[in-house]
Amino acid sequence: MKDKPKKLCKLVKKDFLKDDLKEYVKLVNKPQYICDKCGRVANDKKNLCSTEEI
Repeated sequence: MKDKPKKLCKLVKKDFLKDDLKEYVKLVNKPQYICDKCGRVANDKKNLCSTEEI
């Protein structure tokens, strides 16, 4: 069974950027969605809390 995708908002608060920058870049390198709460962008809407298509 696959793990549920983590939300970028929570990952960044847990030092995800410092710990795994390459993985973060994979999640945001071709953004299609933006979080209307925090402004983060992602390739997949599953990785954001509240999404709007770009």
